[in-house]
Amino acid sequence: MKSTHSAKAAPQSDNDDVSAALHLLAESLHGEVQRINSEGAQAMTGGDYDTAQSVIDFAKRLTAFRSKVDALGKEWKGLEDLRDKATPAVQQIVSKRFFGRRKSGEITSQEDYCVHILRVLMELGGTGKTKDVIVKVGEKMKGILKPKDYEKTTTRVKELRWENNTRWARQRMVDDGRMEDDSKTGIWEISDKGRAWLKKQ
Repeated sequence: MKSTHSAKAAPQSDNDDVSAALHLLAESLHGEVQRINSEGAQAMTGGDYDTAQSVIDFAKRLTAFRSKVDALGKEWKGLEDLRDKATPAVQQIVSKRFFGRRKSGEITSQEDYCVHILRVLMELGGTGKTKDVIVKVGEKMKGILKPKDYEKTTTRVKELRWENNTRWARQRMVDDGRMEDDSKTGIWEISDKGRAWLKKQ
């Protein structure tokens, strides 16, 4: 996804359209910031200081925009939690378009993914490629994932719901420090805080 237009264009028949689109946008922006920083550093090394400075300024603006997207993801999660705690009557009214008809308990809680992600990372030596980690998490959680976890989202990439929630769980742990925030694009890495937390589980 390369623009917010792609996120808006996705059909809004399920709550995953919003959460998955926001996550994909944030992840794409993260990769783009890293690429721009790398190429800006090359311009600096080559002595093209004007270009390097312009790139730095742009990267700062892009990073600030990504922070806003991350904040929107958290705010949306708050709305989902509020919906799940509401009475059946309220859920029937609000769960029409953007939220779908998912009720609390029908899918595996996002927090349940966290311990499995960290265990997989420890087995891989502390770091792992995104695809490898997600596959191994799916294998570990086969016994607890629910039928709706295996439904496809309606986003452009049409991920399974559990795959998308694994990505969101990773983002949650990046935000709270259990996973590293400065890992290379496509690499997930456990932090010292994550190791300490895992020992207590």
